[in-house]
Amino acid sequence: MASRPDVPQRAFRIVSTKYPPFDGSGTHRWGSRWISPGRWVVHAADSYALAVLENLVHWQASSLPPGLVCVRVEIPEDLAYESVVATDIEPWPPTNDSQTRAIGDDWYERRETGVLWVPSVVSAFDRNVLFHQRHPDFSRLVVQDPSKGCGGSCLPPDMHEIRGWPIEREVIV
Repeated sequence: MASRPDVPQRAFRIVSTKYPPFDGSGTHRWGSRWISPGRWVVHAADSYALAVLENLVHWQASSLPPGLVCVRVEIPEDLAYESVVATDIEPWPPTNDSQTRAIGDDWYERRETGVLWVPSVVSAFDRNVLFHQRHPDFSRLVVQDPSKGCGGSCLPPDMHEIRGWPIEREVIV
């Protein structure tokens, strides 16, 4: 069901300077937890902290590689969106991508809204957001110029030892 937020929303995306800062070509090529390959979707997070955390998990590291920037996106308050909550998916977190991809692919193909808020698997308190790059509302997003993000050390070197996190020390490139 499409909804409209009560207040303006924003999202954050951390991306390499080697690629366009707000482009769904990576999802188009490889897909994601929420989208099958072949679809133009840009992923972001509802906070800078979640964007960092999602990238740390993606890179399987305790620090991010250098050369990353943060892109802030303002979502107009009158822009319709859809939302998925963790209770919509059983079990949560999902054991594979088939359920979540079915939801994301359906949203993409219906083209009713250009924004889909989804629960984060790495943080039960936060959400990620998907932007449909081929939807007419995509052009209404206000994408800020990239700013130096969190490339290199984001966490103290021994942070994973403090909490027993199973995060490797080296960056996998």
